[in-house]
This record gives sequence, structure tokens and C-alpha cells, in this order.
Amino acid sequence: MGPTLCGVLTGAITLAAVGVGVYLGWPCPAMSARLQQWKTKNTVYFTYRERKLFLKDIEGQGSAGTVLLLHGFPTMSYDWIKVLPVLKENFNRIVAVDFLGFGFSEKPLGYEYTIMEQADLMAAMMQTFRMKDVHLLSHDYGDSVAQELLARQNEGKSNYSIKSACLLNGGMFKETNFPRPIQNLAIYSPTLTNILVRFSNRFIFTRGLSDVFGNDTKPSEEDLDDFWYGYCRKQGYLNSGDILQYINERATHNIRWRTALQNSVIPVHVIYGPADPVNPRPFIDFYKKTVPKGTIDVLADHIGHYPQWEDSENVGKLYIKFVSGTWKA
Repeated sequence: MGPTLCGVLTGAITLAAVGVGVYLGWPCPAMSARLQQWKTKNTVYFTYRERKLFLKDIEGQGSAGTVLLLHGFPTMSYDWIKVLPVLKENFNRIVAVDFLGFGFSEKPLGYEYTIMEQADLMAAMMQTFRMKDVHLLSHDYGDSVAQELLARQNEGKSNYSIKSACLLNGGMFKETNFPRPIQNLAIYSPTLTNILVRFSNRFIFTRGLSDVFGNDTKPSEEDLDDFWYGYCRKQGYLNSGDILQYINERATHNIRWRTALQNSVIPVHVIYGPADPVNPRPFIDFYKKTVPKGTIDVLADHIGHYPQWEDSENVGKLYIKFVSGTWKA
């Protein structure tokens, strides 16, 4: 190899290395004013087992007790901002938390993230903050955490008291859940997933996230910037391969978490967006057959995987109707 060619190759490799370095170190976008307010107003932090969680503890004007909001993957508690007004009107306390590894919470690298530990954290938080008469409102990843909390309560192994559970679109049952390609990859090759997520960027993230929304209810560019900020903050995307092991947990604990809904002595309800590629329409009949004591509201045909964002007005109304005990089959 001649010196000229060697120099060209060396220069190309150096340039590529610099490009990858810039790519990986590219900063998150600026937060919108709305996300900035979400981050700073009514915010407290909870530390348990040396892990720090972000949560919002908001005083409401209602009398329905406390509602605990459990978000999904790959987003954060900010998902609930659109239903917050109706929750404040009806509950005297609203608590929204970012799970460990998400949003504004701590994001330890190389960590063994599990639904079981997230449930431990929620149980400890409810006890520390003296949360009584708790109503769970969950989505996606948060549904699995809610199911584990219900399982422990059913077994008499809880130090908390959950009064009702309402679950939005999520993988409640292995049989009706169809993970996205990156989620399937994480099941079979966590190592390769951890390599690939190092090349995450806004385009890849927002394209994948938008795909699970309904065709007519896609998030705006500002919304997508905020979702991406929560994901990439402190390079949180580097944890994705580890966090995505919850898909395997769902398979492992499928019967336990299904039974948690079946055996629940408290009201269980689902609000479901049917234009959901992750949990498509067969979910409806499977849920009705599997959890006959549970109830369900099915939203308009064009509402997808994020109903609390896509159709917040109806989700709020239906949820309050369920909690108030006036929901009729």
C-alpha cells in the first residue's frame, strides 16, 4: 500500500471516528416551555436503594383520593399532561412518576432493570409519601408494573391499598402483544440491541414512536422533540437494551400478571385505542374472555397506542366515569 493511499485511508477513518463521536454526543433539543414547567412545578425527588426518582406531587380540588400515574416505554410521566386538568378536578392528590431509567429519573448504565424492582420502588414510594386510597392509572410498561402491584395486594403481601386500576393500551397478555422490531431484537440479542441503540437519533426514535399512534392523531414536531428529550437525556437511550428485557419478564410472569387481573377484588377497567399495532383488536375479545369481571371502553377506530395523548378528552371523561362508580357495561 503506497503512502498516499495509506494517508487517505487514515484520514477517512479519522473523519469517520470524529463523525461518530459528534453523532453520539449530539445534544438533546431544548425543552418546550410546557415540558420545562412539567419538570419544575410540583416536583419532588424520591430516593430508594440509592436510586433517585423524579415525581410530581400535585394537589387537586376533588375528593376521589389519590391517583398514581404509571407511564409507558420509551416515554415518561409527561405523557399524562393532557389528562391532568380533569384529574385535578376530581382527585385531591395526583402523583406522576418517572420510572428508574426514564425521563428525569436516574438512569444508571449497565443496570439490570426489572418490572419487579419498579414495583418495589412504587410500593416504597406509596409508603414514604403516605399515599392512601390509591387509584392506579397506567399505560404500556406501566401496565405491567400495575399488574405486579395488584398481584402483591391479592396475595396480602403489600403495605399499600389500591382501590381501583385502570389500564391503557399495553402488553397485559403475551397472547395479544406484538412487540416492535427493536423490542423483538432485545428478546433474542440484548448485546446487539445495546450496540444498535448507541446510534439512536431523533429521526429513528420519532419515526418508531409515531408509528404506534393513529394515522390522524400523530404527535406534533414539538411533542416529538419533548418525547425525544426525555429519552435521550443523560444518554438514556443507552439503557434501552436493558430496559427492554421487560418483554421477557412479561413472558415469564404471563400467568401471574393475568391472574392479578382475574383475581382482583377491586374494580379493573381498560380504556383502549384500537388502532394499535402493538396490541391490535384481538386484545378486546381476549380481555373480555380472560377477565370477565373487568370492564372496557373502546375508543374511536383511529385512536392508537397512546390514547391519553391522542384522545385525552375522552380518556379523561371515561376514566372519571369509571372511578366514580357510574360506569355501566
